[in-house]
Amino acid sequence: MANQERGIIPRKVKGFRDIDTGLNQLRWKIINAASKIYKSYGFEHWDTPVLEYADAIGKYMPDEDTVDKGVYSFKNPEEEPVLDKVGQALRDSNGQAYMENAFVSMRYDLTAPLARIYSEKLLGKYQRHQLNQIKPDLFRRYQFGPVYRYEIKLTPGRFREFWQIDFDSVGTNDVAADAEICMVLSDALEAIGLKRHTYIVKMNNRKVLKGFLQSCGVIEEEQEQAILRVFDKLDKIGWEAMQLELGKGRVDSSGAEVAGLNLEESLIENIISFLRSFENAGTRKEVLTQLSANLSENEIAKEGLEELHKIDGILEVLGFDEERVIFDPTLIRGMAYYTGPVFEVESLQSYTDDKGKERKVGSICGGGRYDGLIENLLGLKVPATGASIGVDRLAELLKLTNQAPEKANGPVLIAFFDEDLSTEYQRIARELRTNGIETEIYYGFNKGFRKMKKQLKYADEKNCPLVILIGENEAEKGVATVKNLKLGKELADSISDKREWNSRVQKEVPLTDLADYIKSQLEV
Repeated sequence: MANQERGIIPRKVKGFRDIDTGLNQLRWKIINAASKIYKSYGFEHWDTPVLEYADAIGKYMPDEDTVDKGVYSFKNPEEEPVLDKVGQALRDSNGQAYMENAFVSMRYDLTAPLARIYSEKLLGKYQRHQLNQIKPDLFRRYQFGPVYRYEIKLTPGRFREFWQIDFDSVGTNDVAADAEICMVLSDALEAIGLKRHTYIVKMNNRKVLKGFLQSCGVIEEEQEQAILRVFDKLDKIGWEAMQLELGKGRVDSSGAEVAGLNLEESLIENIISFLRSFENAGTRKEVLTQLSANLSENEIAKEGLEELHKIDGILEVLGFDEERVIFDPTLIRGMAYYTGPVFEVESLQSYTDDKGKERKVGSICGGGRYDGLIENLLGLKVPATGASIGVDRLAELLKLTNQAPEKANGPVLIAFFDEDLSTEYQRIARELRTNGIETEIYYGFNKGFRKMKKQLKYADEKNCPLVILIGENEAEKGVATVKNLKLGKELADSISDKREWNSRVQKEVPLTDLADYIKSQLEV
């Protein structure tokens, strides 16, 4: 680079996107509809910072277990004291505090920051030595916003920044809260616009899987988590590849080697046989009967089965049958912090890609119970459960399946004809806004010569329903010509005569009546 000059090129960071008006509109349709349902169940709206101390949000990415992998993490430029376990600065023999540039991370989900909020709230009420004597407070919140993950492979539709909308109940070990998650997800998705039979809420219990692996001789936590991480890839890589990853490893489609767990062949066969026996799982009760027949001797699995029985009973009484919620023993969920019931919503819809191939969107929501997450921060076991809707994945689904709403109307546009009328345009715009009408004045480049054709094209691109035209003649008469672009588009195919089209689409309106007329046209 010695003899070359570095250039500044306008470009986006890989994995990040610009969000246009249409996608923003769709995002907020999802967020507003889901928020209304969450609030109806009693969840309150909270937010957390995008940046957190890395040690406070832990290392729970599905495929990574170190702070510098899968997460955007870097050293804080500000030096701060190193703290001991009760939050006091560690000091040297001269009483000087040890200082460091601590690692901070961009949040990779909204659950780990929730654990930090809850822990911080408890430490604000109690001394650390009192924590083991208290009953944990109940805290129910929902939150939406962007999260960040350093995805190494950026496959189509996968991004490093994406939005989620979460809801969680912290401080309850009642599995009725887990049953409620299935209900909230179903209600929220239908409020957003998904019809019954176009999605399915899947549910499993990590305790059942843990008990099964224990019955197969898998006792060590590290090995269990490694196996579960491979399980979680099933819907992405298929049975054959999963079997290879449990064994000697495989080569993926890009030619890269994927290391295997090198499990014994008999263990692999037991695992595959168990999971495949639920490929065509029946009703929730049939699944429970089948699981009970295989796992009734293992205490942890038995506990998980009892929880699923209770959840099934609640869902049944409230009318949430297998049309909306099923039990799927092959469901894992990748995050390492899940300890009990886990949830995932699968879209049952498909779409045709650019090459004419039929494809499915897959998972659009997920969550589970995480009874140990706060324990990692406080040493206090606090039960918690929650779930998340993938806002961007759901938005993509709605677009691909033609369920996205029509583009929202833009503002009413006041065209710019005459510099001498500039103040009059401002006065009219102010009056319209005072009457609750979104109004924009065209400020295109070169104010002395603004072509009408360019202004109408601008209005069309912004989906402006009406354009107000006031030139010297209109100003002298105290009127405005209002052009109804929305009606014009509707009549374009049925009226070929330009005069007739203009007579239907354009109307001369007294300025004194303009606000009322605009309102009447927008209400049509």
